[in-house]
Amino acid sequence: MADITSIPAARVPVLEPGTNIMSREWYRFLFNQFGQTGGGTTGLALSDLELAPLGEANSAGLVDEVEGLLSLPPVPFAPRRTGSFASTMTLNVPFINTATAVTFDTTILSAGIGLTTSSQVLPGRAGAYLIAFDAQFDKTTGGDGTGYIWLRKNGTDLANTAKRWRVQGNDAEIGASLTTTILLAQTDYIEVMWASPDINVILAATPATAFSPLGPSALLSITQVDP
Repeated sequence: MADITSIPAARVPVLEPGTNIMSREWYRFLFNQFGQTGGGTTGLALSDLELAPLGEANSAGLVDEVEGLLSLPPVPFAPRRTGSFASTMTLNVPFINTATAVTFDTTILSAGIGLTTSSQVLPGRAGAYLIAFDAQFDKTTGGDGTGYIWLRKNGTDLANTAKRWRVQGNDAEIGASLTTTILLAQTDYIEVMWASPDINVILAATPATAFSPLGPSALLSITQVDP
């Protein structure tokens, strides 16, 4: 059997993902096959080439296969969704040891992901999402205090997402961050919750200065990570 060309490996896609353009490996393979059959000017077919380089047959079958690949419908491309939201105000807990939703008053970026309420974020598409939350704890009185942050999905606390920080005294700001990846259905919404056993623990916004912009008390970014 004549070795007319090397067929691409099974892992090589016919079309480049997301572009609907034939991959280089498959284009070269099909172009070589087409050339071996005379470029459409002879009666050669692939079955003839399997027996000998210059057999006589009809090349219409190969041409149909090539044209079929080139006429495949476009592959729908959906860009990954992302959103970023901030709270520009200082936030307080109404009661001690009480779960309270972090509220956002500013949309920094909304590409498919938006707020349905001041605290509920709706990605609107099923998939895996990277959640990144940052906040600034502070305390308005002396002594140590603690603050907790965790995630909720559809009103239910998400296991293994809670973190705790200790604030040591008045005006002793400390940065807090929470990062995780979760699976969401199309209608799922996410909230960031916080609480403290000390009513004097706050999420503090930093006022703008002559040399720096305002620092939000809380910042939430959600980005889809799967195709």
